[in-house]
Amino acid sequence: MGLVDKKIKIVSFEDKYAAAFKQLNLQWLEDYKLFEPADLKYLDKPRSVILEQGGKILIAVSEDAVIGTCAIIKESSRKAELAKLAVSSNVQGRGIGRLLTLESIKMAQKMGFKKLFLVSNKKLKTAVLLYESLGFKHAPVPEDTIYATADIYMELKIGVDQ
Repeated sequence: MGLVDKKIKIVSFEDKYAAAFKQLNLQWLEDYKLFEPADLKYLDKPRSVILEQGGKILIAVSEDAVIGTCAIIKESSRKAELAKLAVSSNVQGRGIGRLLTLESIKMAQKMGFKKLFLVSNKKLKTAVLLYESLGFKHAPVPEDTIYATADIYMELKIGVDQ
């Protein structure tokens, strides 16, 4: 794995990034045949559905091009979902997903969350290995998940009083 390019910046979501946020995520969802209508809830209206509900979206930018995304979706005052991690296919394998995930974990801690969770799919082997390497632990997939294709559920404690 190559080192992350020093020209890459992690910035907060702005509306000018909305189309790239949607496109990057649709790309991997369609590539792995994991797209579901539930995804559009977040991809079509990231400001109202994620940001205005107390969440955050981080964007990886290189020379003004969006090359990655990661969202923190608030579930409660103590718990948030790590979601919509996407890296442009032409820069995968360079540590950008790891950087986005680490920055998202730090941001979730600053926001006061005590636990992060995520849902995923076994097809996404590289992403699952990344999450495991960062301390996420496997747990049973909740029955009430909105994603029919979710067959992996992981949690990470990021605060002291779970």
